[in-house]
Amino acid sequence: MRLSWRGLVRWPRIFHFRILSPQAWLYQEELGASGSANGHIKIQPWGPRLKRSVSTLPASRVNLTYHGEEREVRPWPTSNQDSNHEEWEAVLADAFIHGIRTKDQLCFEADVGHQSDIGSRLIDKLPGRQNIELWHILIRAQALMNGHEGIKAIWRATMHRGKAVRFDDKDPRVNALWFTFLSAGSNDQPFLSKLCKRAIGHKFDRPALFAEVIGTSLEGDQPDKAAKIASWLLEPQVRIYRGREDLLSAFSAACLSNAPTAMRAFCNVYDLLPNAHIYSEVTSGLWQHNRASDAFMMHSYLISRRDLPAKFEDLLPFVNHLAADDRQVNSFLAPMNAAGASFDAQAHRAWSRERSRVRGFSAESLNVVASNTLGVAPKKLSDEFVARGFATRSFSFDFAVNSLRIIGLIEVGPLAVRQMVITAPDNATLQARFNRLAELGIDTGSSVFVQVIKKLCHAGHWDMVQALVDSDMHHEVFEDAELQERLLTEYCRTGDWKQINRTLTILCKGELDQQARLRSATMVIKAMLLLGNWPAAVNIARSLQGRGSESITTALPLAITSILRLTRVTELTRAERIDQTALLIGMLQHLLASGVHFPIKYWRGPLRALGQSGRMKELESLVYWIAETYRATGLYEQVHHTRLSYGESNLNALFNETFQKALMTWCFKTRRGMRAVSPEQCLRWTRILKRLRDTYGIQIREHFIRWTFIRGLRWIFGVGMYTKPEGWMRRYKVISLKRYWNMYDSMWDMRPSRIIDAYDRVAVVLRGGKRRTRPHGKRQRLLPFTDAGRAPTPHESMPEDIVMYRDMFHPSWEDYRK
Repeated sequence: MRLSWRGLVRWPRIFHFRILSPQAWLYQEELGASGSANGHIKIQPWGPRLKRSVSTLPASRVNLTYHGEEREVRPWPTSNQDSNHEEWEAVLADAFIHGIRTKDQLCFEADVGHQSDIGSRLIDKLPGRQNIELWHILIRAQALMNGHEGIKAIWRATMHRGKAVRFDDKDPRVNALWFTFLSAGSNDQPFLSKLCKRAIGHKFDRPALFAEVIGTSLEGDQPDKAAKIASWLLEPQVRIYRGREDLLSAFSAACLSNAPTAMRAFCNVYDLLPNAHIYSEVTSGLWQHNRASDAFMMHSYLISRRDLPAKFEDLLPFVNHLAADDRQVNSFLAPMNAAGASFDAQAHRAWSRERSRVRGFSAESLNVVASNTLGVAPKKLSDEFVARGFATRSFSFDFAVNSLRIIGLIEVGPLAVRQMVITAPDNATLQARFNRLAELGIDTGSSVFVQVIKKLCHAGHWDMVQALVDSDMHHEVFEDAELQERLLTEYCRTGDWKQINRTLTILCKGELDQQARLRSATMVIKAMLLLGNWPAAVNIARSLQGRGSESITTALPLAITSILRLTRVTELTRAERIDQTALLIGMLQHLLASGVHFPIKYWRGPLRALGQSGRMKELESLVYWIAETYRATGLYEQVHHTRLSYGESNLNALFNETFQKALMTWCFKTRRGMRAVSPEQCLRWTRILKRLRDTYGIQIREHFIRWTFIRGLRWIFGVGMYTKPEGWMRRYKVISLKRYWNMYDSMWDMRPSRIIDAYDRVAVVLRGGKRRTRPHGKRQRLLPFTDAGRAPTPHESMPEDIVMYRDMFHPSWEDYRK
């Protein structure tokens, strides 16, 4: 996504950077020649007329003031100006068709990074605003002048100098312009976040938005910040992640990055996502580019995530590399064996063959008689062929496996293992068959189905093994964890505990220890909460308290908060027979009281649920309880004698400006049965914020609070707001605006730096703010790009009083109706 034009990325040509340029010695020499006494440059301050957005035009001179004397200092000529001459000529040649003849005119048309003199540029008018070629010319000119800062100026023009322009994934020229904007955000994360928020807010038709944004961040100079953007894009209300396709695109961008931490940053992004099974694509791509160190690093990371290789050919480059360096493969295979993959026999054979190139002979060819394959080169038979051999009841299993071993059997798959289980009379026989495969050096691969069967067989759970084999699920279904969770929810709905136990066994990968049982109980609780089976969820949660609470730290609290975040407020307030909000909040409090510690950010969902439903009394009590529990030397530390980390107990991260603004908005919101909002109700937030500030040290800015209060008053008293949903209550308002300000002065003790009298405060509420032209209840209509060369239709080009025949020789009655 880097710029395709040579030399476009350079320092912005603005005043501040010129002073700090390497030619600063010119100014010092000039000052020394003038015999100055102070020996410094006094920069002329900006006047009030320049307080607005600064122009992005390349200034030809700089005015410096020295002891009251105005000096004219011309920029030092550089070689870049000469080398850019040909690029400027190319841009001017393309701009000629749009009526742009000179470079000064082009610079004027490209100076659109502000909202001044709207209507004086070509792109301010509707035809030019829809012309994609004109936008390309302007962005090339700005990039030549100011680099990435010029590209950002063009982005501001597309959004703020008229109707916002759409950037849908429908035209390659529009995509090229969009990717240019993304390239400017590769080194500027705030600008990249702004692009992403605009695309989501305006609903741009860009299916690969996640891959584009995260890939740009990984490809830039600060790839470590990609995980923060990805965590926001994965929120339930935003979630635009499509799956492994987006993840592979992000990995490709990380491979193109020059930053040494790009791969580690990609791993941080992958930590936020479910297992996508990308081992084959990742490792093969790295080996193709001869990046051995990155390949081994990604191998270790993916194995820790249980993203295992599907076939041995994916491991062959690693084995050959180890053999070339005369390193053993045992340490390389140990993590895979712990994760459940079985490729030991094939790995040792490949390592021996590679080492034979150094020795001059193969170790397996020394004794042909003792060889298991009688000198025949082993090869991987198809899983279907081996399964048919095991399913033949005319031969015993030992005879079939020995015969297949002679003709080159080196690995069995899930179909063959299923036939092994079906023909086995008991668990002891099945375990002996697995041992026989290990003795003959036959691998079992990395299929989840095979892993679960082997673990259950060695644990002695023959009934569960038969239940898995007798099911109608394909072995590839065992790989999809999301599908298994949906099946678990459906089985909990019907109460089929046989299917529930089988699905939990698959999700736990065949583990049946205490930790696996706790994880299973947590998943059942989550399913019960989603179904609304509150008594069952509460009973299971009570049974978990005090038994290995570490396993439910990141699962159950997150599930509860996600339910509160996804559930609509109307469903929470109109629930029958049970208070869902109070129940879920009570479960979180009980978990925290029993010793389960989870981050403080998990409380955002409960606070939002109480605030939007108008339960201000319960909200105030919960805020004080959270602050008292998570503060330093608070209730949690006193009861459990455990100090929470700063990231989990930072009160400022929860009660930040976003919460403060939401709290004030909830106080202004009308509830059912209320005709008007009293000043006391609107100022209820003052007591909460003052206690958070004085007792718990929460940071509060007076300017932010005051303007949030003003915006709340505009909903009640503002001119032009009568079409809003709250307009009906203005018929019942009998309290003056000054009363609200008087109550604000008496209940809120923070004062602005300058004194504002009552008349100014009333005026800023009644006549403040910008006029909104878009209708209520509708999003801003964006302007799509159209082809500049498209011929207008007759109805678009002809006035209404002129008859335009559709067929000159055979006119119809519709042509004469005018």
